[in-house]
Amino acid sequence: MSETPPAQDADTSAPVLSIRDLTVRFGQAAPVLDGIDLDIGRGELLCVVGESGSGKSVTALAAMGLLPPAAQISATRMMLGDKAGDVDLAGLGERQLERLRGNRMAMVFQEPMTSLNPVMTIGRQIAEPLIRHHGLDAGEARTRALEMLRQVHVPAPEQRYAQYPHQLSGGLRQRVMIAMALVCRPALLIADEPTTALDVTIQSQILRLIDELRAELDTAVMFITHDLAVVSEIADRVAVIYAGRIVEEGRRAQIFEDPQHPYTLSLFASMPRLVAEDVSGGGRLAPIGGQVPAPGNMPAGCRFAPRCPFAVTRCMAEVPPLAAPAGSAGDGHRVACWRAPLEETLG
Repeated sequence: MSETPPAQDADTSAPVLSIRDLTVRFGQAAPVLDGIDLDIGRGELLCVVGESGSGKSVTALAAMGLLPPAAQISATRMMLGDKAGDVDLAGLGERQLERLRGNRMAMVFQEPMTSLNPVMTIGRQIAEPLIRHHGLDAGEARTRALEMLRQVHVPAPEQRYAQYPHQLSGGLRQRVMIAMALVCRPALLIADEPTTALDVTIQSQILRLIDELRAELDTAVMFITHDLAVVSEIADRVAVIYAGRIVEEGRRAQIFEDPQHPYTLSLFASMPRLVAEDVSGGGRLAPIGGQVPAPGNMPAGCRFAPRCPFAVTRCMAEVPPLAAPAGSAGDGHRVACWRAPLEETLG
């Protein structure tokens, strides 16, 4: 008998990943994630951005079921939906999740040398999901794995197939990780800062590759990064996360052209080459004062309030909802700020 709960027929218009009120805590401390809501549609690339320690990777690991057993996870909805049907990820055990990981959902990590098995050839590592999840024999799996290596533009794929991870450059190892993640054509790909350790040229190649493959395979992508330059190149939509809460969400143009949360403005002002005169007042980088609060020391109201130049008493005491700014056209732009729209505050 299958250990995976019966899947419901998938709605092609429904999100591939739908999360509601995701909360994660470790021990008795305040939640490191507190009420995360996310939707990612088929073929869509959602960038999740924020400082280190904001909760980006914890969100991804929670969706993949890869958090340690000590993590206390709750969600009113954490649904994976594709052509095979809808599955409630929050209700699955480890063995059931193993049937999904690498098959219907997959993840690319930041450093491939810690993710690839150093004593297995890269060809075997790419072929293994096909044998395990799709029941292919060794010959069929090898053929598909070689096709995938060509698809991710690995030169001399037959030669690379027999090599070990230490024999490949960092850029090639990352391409291998992408090939492993996509070889079973998953509905959902999570990429956790996959280009951070690469030089600018290779980074650009990897970004183009992910964008090409998600368009070709119609895969939903959650791309985690702190680099707004990367976001400006690839995102369809952007979710800005701070101290375990999403503080702003919208289409790429909305976030870049009309940011409404003071934290989003601060991120733009602190990034090189993305500093506009009207944001920074002269082209100088503006560091964000203070630090992301520790889980045991979260502010009572808006978690960004202690660092926010626009904060008022209400910000310190009440949690702002993630909602459309006043006067917006209901176009999907949402912000969690009592001072939004910021045009009125700045004016």
